[in-house]
Amino acid sequence: MPLLEELNPKNNSAASYFPVSANSANNKYDWETVVGFFIKSLHSLKLEKNIESLDDFKKLCKTHFTNKLDGEPFWHVIEKMYFDNEQVLNIAPEMQVLKVLNPDKSNSGDERLTSLFNSLMGDVEVANAPKAQLNFLEQEVKKVFDSPLVTNKNQKIRKQHISYLPFLSAQFQQDLKFLVSYPEHFLQNIKAFLKLYGFLYTAQLSLNIKGWAQRPEVKPCYFILDSEKASKERTKLQLHGHKQVIESSYALFPYLALNESLQDTKTAISPLWQLMDEIKDIDIEALNSYANKFYIDRNLTSQQKQPTTIDESINHLIQLFVEQFKKGATRETAFNNFVKATRETLIKPFEQNRRRAGSFLVLNQDYLLLLTNLCIGESEKLRLHELLIEFQKRGVFFDKSSEECLIDLFERMGNVERMSDSGDAVYVKKTI
Repeated sequence: MPLLEELNPKNNSAASYFPVSANSANNKYDWETVVGFFIKSLHSLKLEKNIESLDDFKKLCKTHFTNKLDGEPFWHVIEKMYFDNEQVLNIAPEMQVLKVLNPDKSNSGDERLTSLFNSLMGDVEVANAPKAQLNFLEQEVKKVFDSPLVTNKNQKIRKQHISYLPFLSAQFQQDLKFLVSYPEHFLQNIKAFLKLYGFLYTAQLSLNIKGWAQRPEVKPCYFILDSEKASKERTKLQLHGHKQVIESSYALFPYLALNESLQDTKTAISPLWQLMDEIKDIDIEALNSYANKFYIDRNLTSQQKQPTTIDESINHLIQLFVEQFKKGATRETAFNNFVKATRETLIKPFEQNRRRAGSFLVLNQDYLLLLTNLCIGESEKLRLHELLIEFQKRGVFFDKSSEECLIDLFERMGNVERMSDSGDAVYVKKTI
């Protein structure tokens, strides 16, 4: 059965499809730790119990090198090169898991944020990581890391939900596989990659959430480059930019909380749009009964309804879930905590206030270059209009003014190839 056997009011949670909590104390996130958890999951790695800190790993390396080098004197050089500044973590991407050895440094927020990326990742797994270009010392450190004394493959199966945004999951998986194939580039960009997709997921989920009866599709979401001027006259940016994302994000908590309340969260749950295909007319009575219980439990005051169709029943429940968070209601603080943490953690890295012109979604050069390389992927180059289509598949849109700035920027970077003087055939090359 798609619905719980007995539907009763309970605490609001969006945890299956969103990492933010209604409790402000639980909304602390560290992106470095999230990277460690994500790499651990991507490579299905499990650290041995005797490795409780970076010092434990260092001791194993010291023993290994002392035996190899027939004495300790040279070890101090290696220690200074790789351990005093924690450069050992950057020897190979999978060694980023050593960031999550100290349980005091991680918290539930980091694990929830990692779960978001795990859900986008689906069943993608790196069985045999590409070999990074390592010197002979790094090769020996990596040998210790790969030994049974430190790591082994974790057979634990990831908890899988049907993706709320299948189109974005497909792009994430494609981009992740490409990025993993370039170990050095992966190491340099994994945090930026996760931050970028954290925003794209938040924006596209916000823009799709109210269309709960249809399968989600990419919605226009307009950015500017951080190097260009902004103005209020640019219609697409005003209608389908920053303001639209912020306002749409207010719907995330009530809609996702409703979705969770209808299903058994101990198993893999379905997104609301998928659930609609599974609910039958026979369930209308249960949904209406739940609405009545919820109305009483939350001390709501709106006019009660008795829906006669599935769509009407779900719409009625949505209205009640929204009403419980209205201004002056007892759950207003929880709602505000959720909205604030969503903006601070996932949206803020991509928003910029341009004074009189207002706030805009902005891509800086580093994010743009990362996105460009991901979109070109296995190809050597793409026509500009093909590249723009690839941007849009991931939820990044530019107006004509920004497109002109893009060409100027790419030309300054030297990765543009013009096949004709007319400018019709402009190709953009990747930089890795």
